[in-house]
Amino acid sequence: MSVRWPQNVPRPGVPTRSPQDEVPREKEKPGESKSSGKATAKGGKAPAGGKGKASESAASGGSQGAGRQEGLESGGQRGAADGMDSGGQRGAEGLFPGGPGAGEGTSVGKAPSAEQTSTRLGADRPTTAPAAQAQVTKGQLGKQAPTVAPQTSQEGDAAEQDAENLARAALEGRARLRAAVVDRLMRGLTEVEARLSEFLANPGRQGVVTLPLVLSESSVANEFWQMAHEVPDDRGFLAQTLGLPVSVDDAPLLQMLREEVHAAFDEFLQSAPGKQVRASYEAVLARYEAARVQPVIAGHDTGPLVEVCARLQLPCEPDFTRSLLLSPLQLAVALSPEEGTEQQVMVAGLTVTQLGSLVAHLRQLNPMLSNAQVRQLLLRAATDLKKALRKPLGDAEVERVQALARQLLRLQAVEMLFV
Repeated sequence: MSVRWPQNVPRPGVPTRSPQDEVPREKEKPGESKSSGKATAKGGKAPAGGKGKASESAASGGSQGAGRQEGLESGGQRGAADGMDSGGQRGAEGLFPGGPGAGEGTSVGKAPSAEQTSTRLGADRPTTAPAAQAQVTKGQLGKQAPTVAPQTSQEGDAAEQDAENLARAALEGRARLRAAVVDRLMRGLTEVEARLSEFLANPGRQGVVTLPLVLSESSVANEFWQMAHEVPDDRGFLAQTLGLPVSVDDAPLLQMLREEVHAAFDEFLQSAPGKQVRASYEAVLARYEAARVQPVIAGHDTGPLVEVCARLQLPCEPDFTRSLLLSPLQLAVALSPEEGTEQQVMVAGLTVTQLGSLVAHLRQLNPMLSNAQVRQLLLRAATDLKKALRKPLGDAEVERVQALARQLLRLQAVEMLFV
């Protein structure tokens, strides 16, 4: 059995062709059959009403497009030809001989119409463009969704890395600042030692030496603070060194500078080079004690940074202004009368120059006074024994200490006479 596909009907997988694209074929003769073969019955007769050979020609008007061909095969089956009309395709009937109504045939199933065929073919084809585009877009979104997290993660990692770099730079800047302060202390203490050693080679006859130099946390911090405020760029550099923004206020900037200077002082006192320089300094003071020359120094810094701290409402503790040059072998000027001990004598009420002049006058009154006796006389004159209070040195206290020096001279002369 052979079936011919009507013209201008879409075939599965073949694009539609217009009638102009069809290749002209020779017109079949009217006498020839459209069927390519005959159905021949072997070994039996055909059922009633059946023909061995049947063909119908198409009408000139074309209302009925094609005839129906029947043929009997050896197994008794009848084939169904295609029925075609001008509007489209008629369904083909499959006939089973021997069944009910064998002459007319029993319909088992009709072929799908053009719309059904198109729908079924469309189901076999790939997904339509809108649906496919929707699936692709959904797939792309699904793939892009995880990529947003790595970008955010990368931005977070970059910000974290920048913060770590800034913190590391701040630590390095503070370390450099502490190293500069330690170097400043090393040079300062070495310079004082050199000056004292030079003066001790020719001390004179007064028996006193004054050191107006102060080496304290406040004085060292003031050096950096003054340099930073003289040039705006230096202030920004100091802020960046301390790990602070350039636009930081003076109060937090100075407070941070004070903390770093304090840490540098502790580092200097605990380091081996710092201990070595301090030992050399104490050795020079011991030579002054043996030569009966009393060093007089300022116990605290009273420079401009103290006023700056008061203006910025920052605390100014005695430890912040106390001089690093203080030693029990020295006589120092204190800020308050209560300051100082019997080992470290500090008196208030006089400047360094005035205190040095008083010591020189006591040496004239009693040339036999040692450095320890000079310190004890001043401590006794600045102490009220009845009230057990310390008081600053005034005129009355200066007269009293002179009287004590003369009295001690008489006692020493009597001792020399009887011994």
